[in-house]
Amino acid sequence: MRVLEIEHDFQEKVAATIRLESEGIDRYRVITPFRFEDGDHLVVLLKRRAENWVLSDEGHTFMHLTYELDEQDLEQGTRQRIIANSLSMFGVQDASGELTIRVEDNRFGDALYTFVEALLKISDVGHGGRC
Repeated sequence: MRVLEIEHDFQEKVAATIRLESEGIDRYRVITPFRFEDGDHLVVLLKRRAENWVLSDEGHTFMHLTYELDEQDLEQGTRQRIIANSLSMFGVQDASGELTIRVEDNRFGDALYTFVEALLKISDVGHGGRC
């Protein structure tokens, strides 16, 4: 699938304002309207790994959470269970803090929608008081 087709799929299935900005060979920043509660934008990248396309936050979601919480608070108790359940429910992988989801069957828009939902759900553990 070509980049313009991918961008169109993102726009059609997620939000009309989404665009892709090239950051090298087979690497694109996905500019979305989605934000954390404090107004910072979610970080989403589309990149090729071997024969597959993946969406990645490159570790930004957990880094953003540690602005408000100690890293230990994310690794134990209710917050840890919410994060683990969210990862499982949305099919997102956690590789040492980098969250990724593989694009299956050229369903780029569906993958982005699912990934954004997961990132927003995970970011919720930093808000709403003690867990």
